[in-house]
Amino acid sequence: MPDVAEICSDLIRFDTTNPGGTERKAAEYVAALLSGMGLEPTIIEAEPGRTNLVARIAGTDSTLPALLVQGHLDTVPADASAWSRHPLSGDIADGHVWGRGAVDMKNAVAMTLAAVEGALAAGRRPRRDIVLAFLADEETGGKLGAGHLVTEHPDLFEGCGAAVGEVGGFNVPVSGAPLFAVSVADKGLRWYEVLERGVAGHGSMIPRDNPIPRLAETTLRLASPERGYTVIEPMRVLASRIAGREVTDPDDVADVLTTQTGPFGRMFAAGIRTTVNVTRVGAGYKENVIPGEAWARFDCRYLPGHEDELEEHITSSLAEGTEVTLLRRSQAVLSDHESEWFGRLTEALRQESPDCAVAPFVFSGGTDNKWFRTLGMETYGFTPMLLPPDYDYPAMFHGVDERVPVDALKFGVRAMERLISL
Repeated sequence: MPDVAEICSDLIRFDTTNPGGTERKAAEYVAALLSGMGLEPTIIEAEPGRTNLVARIAGTDSTLPALLVQGHLDTVPADASAWSRHPLSGDIADGHVWGRGAVDMKNAVAMTLAAVEGALAAGRRPRRDIVLAFLADEETGGKLGAGHLVTEHPDLFEGCGAAVGEVGGFNVPVSGAPLFAVSVADKGLRWYEVLERGVAGHGSMIPRDNPIPRLAETTLRLASPERGYTVIEPMRVLASRIAGREVTDPDDVADVLTTQTGPFGRMFAAGIRTTVNVTRVGAGYKENVIPGEAWARFDCRYLPGHEDELEEHITSSLAEGTEVTLLRRSQAVLSDHESEWFGRLTEALRQESPDCAVAPFVFSGGTDNKWFRTLGMETYGFTPMLLPPDYDYPAMFHGVDERVPVDALKFGVRAMERLISL
């Protein structure tokens, strides 16, 4: 079987762009590897080519709750002209594997496959059942992937007490022993469209009612950054571990997370406040025509337990006559950072990095964990990697020249082998 870097490289070379590609060939590659390990993968498609793959490894103790290890095969698009290496090259160079999906999240798929193969080849059956799920469609919400499996095939996850996936298990650049951050929560998502209507007319005349200036005013009210911090317990714990002291004041938490974590500051800052970002705008069809309407779309992310506050902010910021439509919603999810499952993640990391500390955090985005949480599982972001200090991990997500250090992949394989044996 190829090593972890080669598996990651092979996976990157399959075009699983979403939208635009399919997961089928990548899933067939994964299925062949699993079959070579003596497993019997099940292939399920919600639509032709949108391929999901599930396999179960029987543990030695059927009384123990099973663990789901899940990851998605699809990626976001990439503009090859902006990259120094082709995003589908899968090049292994300069100590990294390069290409779209190298950190989101074909690296995790590769680490999981290599860890399972290593354990089984050595005759080490896990104590508990391990369910492996390699999924389609995460990058556009997961309805054809995790959503389809949870809704139509929940029996595949019978007995699973917890699930691990993206994003977490990475070390934060602090001095001294490594500090690993494990995600225990995804922020919820609400996408809105705001529409302002006016009166169309000739661009040379005094406008009767141009909707564009009103849309600009509405957008500034909605996207104002002047919202306060909302610190829930996982982020307070993370700040305290980073600072080496108890941190409770929200401003103090924010200061620690944004000034003492290097490139992770923006990611962590988004874990202590609701974010409202305007992402698309549109109006008009010709330079000399005042349009009759103008619209903007907003990507809003809220912390667990704070969805109503976001809705209040949106509705209270609108003027009379402004129309708003909720385009999409996904729930926020939160799991226990003091649970036995979190303890097992901590133990897996400490077996590979004995002096390390481990802390929870709130991931600023959303993952397939939201689907598996509906089946009652505790869900965690755990893609374990020991990253070098000069590596800007957050910038790799959906970024140009996405790449992952080979040594970090190898660490992840060892940590995942530890986890599946616990």
